[in-house]
Amino acid sequence: MADQSHYDPSHPINGLKPLSNGDGFSLPLNQHDDPRLQEYSDAMMANGLPLEEVDDDEDEEDGEDDYVAVDHDDLNEYPYWFRRPPVHHRSKLDDLHPFVQILTESNVDDCVAVEEAFPEHERCSREKFQYRLGRCPELCLGLFTLPILDQGEPKPRPTLVGHVIATRVSTPHVTDKSMELPANWKTERLTVVDGETVGHDETGTSIAVHSLAVSSEHQGKGVGSTLMKAYIQRIREAAIADRIVIIAHDHLVQFYESFGFTNGGPSKCQFGGGGWTDLVLEFNTEE
Repeated sequence: MADQSHYDPSHPINGLKPLSNGDGFSLPLNQHDDPRLQEYSDAMMANGLPLEEVDDDEDEEDGEDDYVAVDHDDLNEYPYWFRRPPVHHRSKLDDLHPFVQILTESNVDDCVAVEEAFPEHERCSREKFQYRLGRCPELCLGLFTLPILDQGEPKPRPTLVGHVIATRVSTPHVTDKSMELPANWKTERLTVVDGETVGHDETGTSIAVHSLAVSSEHQGKGVGSTLMKAYIQRIREAAIADRIVIIAHDHLVQFYESFGFTNGGPSKCQFGGGGWTDLVLEFNTEE
């Protein structure tokens, strides 16, 4: 995670160029944010999702000249003359003018609000957000929305509409202990019970996603898919883990399989009452 006070929003990162309306909107760090964030800047910083803009009027005008004289005998040799470039149709996601950015402890309240989209017994608590965003912010990503501003308008605080919250684990799947909050997390760096680390394991080679959440008012706009694609891309390119693991209910298994996750069958994890399916996305087997 980069020190956002030195981040240049005009410089593309991992091939992603920030939206024009996202310029200058890096979220501020507070005194609680981890100073280790600087070492993750090259690998993990994400600050924009460029959206292709299309001028429909200009496209229609260009179409008037898209005719080429071709001899009928040579018709099969010139199929490209009859192909038009795909037109980008604006979506509900485009209307949010979104950008993605690493989360920090300054986003705890934002995450608590987004998490309300889940049933109460499956939500991450405020303390868990404080713990996870404090111990491993580089593994947590948010998608924010920011309105287009007219010149001279005051800059509002970006609104978090979706998040991915994760920690490291040593197991090849999500366990109950990995989902727990260590009893003495404020004073102890590592807690081990019955030979298994409770909560975040700094030496773990698996990244356990504990929450992919989208605020209720913005569901159905592609926020979850966009956020998960961005998250997988960043973990893969950073080469910081062997796999991403997650648990999901049956109706979401196909959603995660669409990103390359493999169905590992019923999970032993009893968080929130159980009934989960293990899903794993392996990186070391990808070409």
